[in-house]
Amino acid sequence: MMQRLIFTFSLIVICGLFGMAQINIPAAPQGFDTEREGIDKGKIETITYRSKTVGTKRNARVYTPPGYARRNNYPVLYLLHGIGGDEDEWYNGGVPHIIFDNLIAEGKMEPMIVVLPNGRAMKNDRAEGNIFAPDKVEAFANFENDLLNDLIPHIERKYRVLKDRENRAIAGLSMGGGQSLNFGLGNLDRFAWVGGFSSAPNTKEPEELLPEPAKATQMLNLLYVSCGDEDGLIRVSERTHEYLKENNVPHIYRVIPGGHHDFEVWKDDLYQFVQMLFKPVNLPGQGLTLKEAFKDYFTIGTALNGRQIAGGAPEEIAVVKEHFNSIVAENCMKSGPMQPREGEFDFACADQLIEFGEENDMQIIGHTLIWHSQAPRWFFTDDEGNDVSPEVLKERMRTHIFTVMGRYKGKIHGWDVVNEAVLDDGSFRNSKFYQILGEDFIKYAFKYAHEADPSAELYYNDYSMALPGKRQGVVNMVKKLQEQGVKIHGIGMQGHVGLDYPELEEFEASMEAYAALGVNVMITEMEISVLPMPDWNRGADISTNIEYREQLNPYTEGLPDSVNKQLEERYLEFFRLFMKHDYVTRVTVWGVNDGNSWKNGFPVRGRTDYPLLFDRDNQPKTVVPRLIELANSKN
Repeated sequence: MMQRLIFTFSLIVICGLFGMAQINIPAAPQGFDTEREGIDKGKIETITYRSKTVGTKRNARVYTPPGYARRNNYPVLYLLHGIGGDEDEWYNGGVPHIIFDNLIAEGKMEPMIVVLPNGRAMKNDRAEGNIFAPDKVEAFANFENDLLNDLIPHIERKYRVLKDRENRAIAGLSMGGGQSLNFGLGNLDRFAWVGGFSSAPNTKEPEELLPEPAKATQMLNLLYVSCGDEDGLIRVSERTHEYLKENNVPHIYRVIPGGHHDFEVWKDDLYQFVQMLFKPVNLPGQGLTLKEAFKDYFTIGTALNGRQIAGGAPEEIAVVKEHFNSIVAENCMKSGPMQPREGEFDFACADQLIEFGEENDMQIIGHTLIWHSQAPRWFFTDDEGNDVSPEVLKERMRTHIFTVMGRYKGKIHGWDVVNEAVLDDGSFRNSKFYQILGEDFIKYAFKYAHEADPSAELYYNDYSMALPGKRQGVVNMVKKLQEQGVKIHGIGMQGHVGLDYPELEEFEASMEAYAALGVNVMITEMEISVLPMPDWNRGADISTNIEYREQLNPYTEGLPDSVNKQLEERYLEFFRLFMKHDYVTRVTVWGVNDGNSWKNGFPVRGRTDYPLLFDRDNQPKTVVPRLIELANSKN
């Protein structure tokens, strides 16, 4: 449910406390707990119910909102007290009825019924004598049965309440905070909203508290954990937060600066918590998409295949619209598909891409004008099958570039003009372009592209760009182009990487080297393969084809959690690197979901890889909220 309704991120209100930047939940305003004149007031009454669990009648306080009418049904919050209190503790020390009346008058709180029970489930439930006596402590644990089997049924008989889990919340302070976490998370079939304020040591160990994190992520609407930073019990909240964070359970973690174990903290928490109940949570940084989270850093792009561009994959297109603000065609704008025969251009797919991009206000990238791998054979041969002259090849290049770029002039932000012209050792690839024109084919391509659309950005794009040899070769090439007056605006570093290659330091060294040329750096065609790769083949030469072996395809039944965590950390370390440098202007992942990825068939056909940010059902993988949280923590 949490994933369908909202994303709620771990929030930290004191900078650097856990090595993360702060996101503030502002303190409650002055007067939030002061009774106001001229507003409608709710009622608070004491009720008695029969407890089969305890074998006696028990008391609770119940708040009904202003205008409570039996013709309406209301959601319910169960609000629990601490070890030294009873059903009167919140009323006397926290004035919740006043806080509720004020918030409802301001339209900030959903009208709800609030039940303040006695959480000490024993016949003498008064807070007297040794409140830490074993039988009294045990009575707080026994209250779970009393709550579920006696009190909730009584409330649902006596009051007009909504009886499903989506309309039932539980929260508490200190001992009651521990109870709320224990009972709420232990009974997710009964509660969808859970809050623990300064939770006491009765809180279960995280592994016992939440043994199935993925299930909790799906079922919870809100999990709120809070404590003051001067509270001696803060370690309880810390350990809970750390476990939730490690297991990617969305939650709010709030640390109140200067906060002690007292009602100053608990009233503030109550004020914040009840405003979030029974409606989508609206907090700073919450609900962000990838494109919104990284808008101050770079555009977030994805590659679209022909089926998606033609409208044949609506679920995948919905992901694109929600999370990405830059698009590129995976294949259909390469020279072979665009001009399969001389003078015969097929613009159908490209036109649809442009239309989609413009309708959705997206940055559009053209990929690619000159590439040896998917250039049509006729480009290089005459009618008799012989290589054409340099002048003929130059004219064919010019015609192709002018025709394609001219059609989309002013509509495409930037073009991959030349793709993969340099080998890993830094020498030029011995392609047909190179054989006929030498390295000057690169110069002519950029020259024609600038003439065709002077406003478009022009890029060189290649794979294995972290290799020192290729790095130096590309630097030398670009320097020479610049010395010849050729316009080149950026370097595209294809991000075809794995869990253990390349070294991050080498990747950054290449970024720095390219940026030192005075151009922008784009991370293009990014994915992180989780599958084993032969050491001798970690590039992206699409002519490579390795024989299938089972040991090269280990995750046909799904990705183990341990490997998924490696994938998360690898994405996070790369994105930290990208965010570090302001010359990175775009990051494009090469596909929408895992099922789209070319890595399922490269360099070994028939494998099952998991390299992208969305799974085969178009659901965000656990790394997505962590990336959004990373970006938000830096803002």
